[in-house]
Amino acid sequence: MINAPLIQTVHITLQVELVFSLIIMVALGILFIYAGNQVKKADPIAKPKGIVLLVETGVEVGYNYMKSIMPEQFEKNYYPYFCMMFVYLICANLSGLIGFDAPTSNYSITLAITLITFALIQWNSIKTKGGFSYIKDMLLPPTNILSTISPLISLSMRLFGNILSGTILMSLVYSFTGWLSSFLFPVNVFGPIIAPALHCYFDIFAGFIQTLVFVTLSSILIAVEADN
Repeated sequence: MINAPLIQTVHITLQVELVFSLIIMVALGILFIYAGNQVKKADPIAKPKGIVLLVETGVEVGYNYMKSIMPEQFEKNYYPYFCMMFVYLICANLSGLIGFDAPTSNYSITLAITLITFALIQWNSIKTKGGFSYIKDMLLPPTNILSTISPLISLSMRLFGNILSGTILMSLVYSFTGWLSSFLFPVNVFGPIIAPALHCYFDIFAGFIQTLVFVTLSSILIAVEADN
């Protein structure tokens, strides 16, 4: 008889997208601490400039946008969350331009982000309806369970699918241009010519649009559940 060891070997795989996500969050944290200190030191009477102007403009734009979407009782409570989410997502989506593997091309990350919004949707629904009515409406009829969890699936899959598809297409472009260049040159000379225009669409335009769509849909879903 062979005795199995009591302690099994555990293998932990750290996904590269998670590493890049942590790098982005640390960088943003340092930036926000620095920006906050600069805002505290700034003269409230003097005309803002530099990073103080950038912060004030960002806060104002974010607040006005949330105000145009969400009811008055939610705009002040949720605009810090959605502004932070917007900044993180736009940095994550655009990080491919500096050689990162975009964190949002990993479904575990988009799912984790969406879980926060999903929890806020359900929390506001419970506060509005009450716990008993919330459970009754979710379970009766049983098909309502699908409508309850559908935002979690749709938001996470939409963000993940669009960013991943752009990453795959750009990889195919570089592979094709590298293969094409190999017939004439030892290096990929066609990639730098063709890729910038495609990066403008798949990384910059699509990244910005998907960030805006995620934030907008999340805020609308929270407001709708709270009004029901």
